[in-house]
This record gives sequence, C-alpha cells and structure tokens, in this order.
Amino acid sequence: MVNIYDNVNGVAADLRETEQFKNLQAAVTQMHADAAAEDVFKQFQAAQLEINSAMQSGQEPAKESVEAWQAIAKEMEQFDVLKTMMDAEQAMNALLQEINQIITKPLAELYS
Repeated sequence: MVNIYDNVNGVAADLRETEQFKNLQAAVTQMHADAAAEDVFKQFQAAQLEINSAMQSGQEPAKESVEAWQAIAKEMEQFDVLKTMMDAEQAMNALLQEINQIITKPLAELYS
C-alpha cells in the first residue's frame, strides 16, 4: 500500500527548492530587515484577520475595519520591499494552485 504522506513530505521538501519559494523567502527576509515595512505589514495582517474572523462567523465586516484595511493596503504600496513580497506571494500561490489541481485531478475525473 502507498504511504501518501511520504510522497507529500517529499513534495514539501521539493517546494523549498523551487524558485518561487526561494524568491518569497528572500522577499520576507528583506521585509523583516525594514522595520517600517514590517510594521505596516503586521498592521495589514491584523486588519485582514479581523475582517476574515467576522466573515467566518457569518457577519459582515464592520465598515471601519474594511476602510482601515484598505488604508493600510494603500500604505503598503509605498514600500518596494512589500510590493516585491506580494509579487513573490502571488507567484507562490500560482504554483500551489497548480499543485492542488494536479493532486485533485483524480477526484475531478471521478465525478466527470
């Protein structure tokens, strides 16, 4: 019988060797090296968490929370290091979506 976890752990190890992961890792390191950018990013994460928590509990996020999140997102645009990190995150996300499509292909085929 196949131990799927061995394969998945291998994919996780391989993921660390991809260009997308290495670019994201470098971008995160650069972000941490810029105290002002890191502070804005932490504010963004906190605001995003607040909005996500409201949505997950079935509530509409408060208008003030959304406005604060939007203001922080706009402030993030002032930092090249954050733009670079967001671009690297998008590339990593695209790779993960491709991997997910490959992994779930047998399920899609099962129902088609």
